[in-house]
Amino acid sequence: MNVVTPEQVASLLGGKSKLGREVKSDRDLEKLVIAGLPSESVKIVVDRIYPDSPNQYYEVVPRSTLNRRLSSKSPLPIQYSEKLERLARIYAFALRVWESEEDAREFMSKSHPMLDDRTPFEACMTELGARQVEQILGRLLFGSAA
Repeated sequence: MNVVTPEQVASLLGGKSKLGREVKSDRDLEKLVIAGLPSESVKIVVDRIYPDSPNQYYEVVPRSTLNRRLSSKSPLPIQYSEKLERLARIYAFALRVWESEEDAREFMSKSHPMLDDRTPFEACMTELGARQVEQILGRLLFGSAA
């Protein structure tokens, strides 16, 4: 059971206008990640979480790589596409739990004791960290302590 849909994740990544096609399944999303997500999607996702802090872009993709990809309008390498998709998926989950952009942003940017005082945004930079964030969000969604 998916807590968030591939369509919700794709919407956060810029939707059909940025991705070039509709996303209807996890496989559709996976194909986009393998091919490389648009470099502009980094700004779209991070600006949703940190609207006043563009330096957070470089937590997802190194500055030189992002600037080069943006200027050439080329897609991200797979390792950064995976990281960006993961971040968008976790943020979509936070939006579902909190039902408020402001509250979801606060959750993503505030240190959490169950993440060794890292923010969920920081934890999402690795797959294992993202799983920990998903567990916290799942507990919140289904009424357990988190």
